[in-house]
Amino acid sequence: MFVADNRLATAKKYFFEALAAFFSPSECKQMWLVLLEKRFGWSQAEQMLQMETRVSESDLLYFRSAVKRLKAQEPFQYIVADTLFAGLVLKTDKRALIPRPETEELVALVANLGVEFKAIIDLCTGSGCIALALKKKFPNAVVHGLDLSADAIALAKENALQTKLDVEFDVADVLNWNSQQLFDLIVSNPPYIPSQEKELMQANVLDFEPHIALFVPDNDPVLFYRRMIQIAQESLLPEAYLALEIHENFALETKALFDGSHFKNVQIHRDLQGKQRMILAQKV
Repeated sequence: MFVADNRLATAKKYFFEALAAFFSPSECKQMWLVLLEKRFGWSQAEQMLQMETRVSESDLLYFRSAVKRLKAQEPFQYIVADTLFAGLVLKTDKRALIPRPETEELVALVANLGVEFKAIIDLCTGSGCIALALKKKFPNAVVHGLDLSADAIALAKENALQTKLDVEFDVADVLNWNSQQLFDLIVSNPPYIPSQEKELMQANVLDFEPHIALFVPDNDPVLFYRRMIQIAQESLLPEAYLALEIHENFALETKALFDGSHFKNVQIHRDLQGKQRMILAQKV
């Protein structure tokens, strides 16, 4: 066997040593604690008392499998099959992008506007994280989510069931979709990374997360934003909001798309790292 005995302390030592070249001690500790909770259902306090516990061969293989997948740079969220987003535990796998903290900031930006939204649509919804988080914050709102990927929509529907939140998810190509409804909020985290930036990306993103949700043509990096502004012009109620996550390098270019008479209060917002990551605009 790959460990000297079946004690949990020995398995922990193996886990930390095997991953020392790939992750910091604090990262290893956090992943180890999550794996223990997933495998055994122990709280962190309980975990401290279990280090001399002898675990099964199946348990040891569970830890070894996690190590192999982490060494192959598979995202930890895919390994444990869920992640925490805006207080929701969401299923997470290769069908959609992993929900990220900066996208939580987009949800928070909307939630802090002091508006009681009634009709919300999330374009390019992926795992459904934004739509579900907004439904939790605005329980009286009718919330929809659209995505081109049928796999992503299937995952979003599973997340709706898991969280017991009533959000309608449908397959649709946002670039060719026209709404028959009016909304008081359109929100989106669309694809925005130019293809030429692939070489700059880490393998845990490039090799595992869906490219359809990441990349846009090099010659038109604001493709989705142009379309969403068109949709907003047609489908937002007066005084309603459009909230978008953006590429920090194209913030000004994206804001320039709002020039004209259809919008007011167009603002770029920075994330907690100081990056220009969001745009908020209001329909005239």
